[in-house]
Amino acid sequence: MLKNPSKKSRAQSAMEYLMTYGWAILIIAVVLGALFSLGVFSGASLTGNACVAASGYYCQNPLYSHATPGNIVTTIGQSTGATWYSANFIFVPQSNSGTSASTGLPYLLTAANIVTFGSGNVPLSSGAQSGISLGVPNTAGTSALGAVSVGTPATGTVWAVYYTTTQAGTPQYAQIATVNLKAT
Repeated sequence: MLKNPSKKSRAQSAMEYLMTYGWAILIIAVVLGALFSLGVFSGASLTGNACVAASGYYCQNPLYSHATPGNIVTTIGQSTGATWYSANFIFVPQSNSGTSASTGLPYLLTAANIVTFGSGNVPLSSGAQSGISLGVPNTAGTSALGAVSVGTPATGTVWAVYYTTTQAGTPQYAQIATVNLKAT
């Protein structure tokens, strides 16, 4: 009596199927494990740090500074065709973004806040970039954040106050970027 050769053929076919797709599933599992360990699925890319600059300006890599609590460290630049003298930068939180009816500028762009916060007296040539530490003021002109705990969010705008000549005259104001970040 002859055994049915089709059963042996089907068993071999099933084993080949399992081996082929088993290796594929194992490779996919290893890749997913590696991506998970790198933090790709942590959600940080969806709610991470972003600095979106307006046309003619540069803003990149905003981070909360743990060395100077309450400050945001970022790289700022401008390509307006003019050198900025006595350039100061300030972060205006979204929660404190009330504007003056007469000037249309945020209330926090007062002389007291500008000299207290920002990099101060930095000539910034057109096309140049500079790493700066932005103060995060509240309406009283003091740092609103203090010690920054992990997960603390901040959303707002970065403003520049500068002069286009070396002699003090009328200051120029420019909203150069929108920042969204969380302390990590």
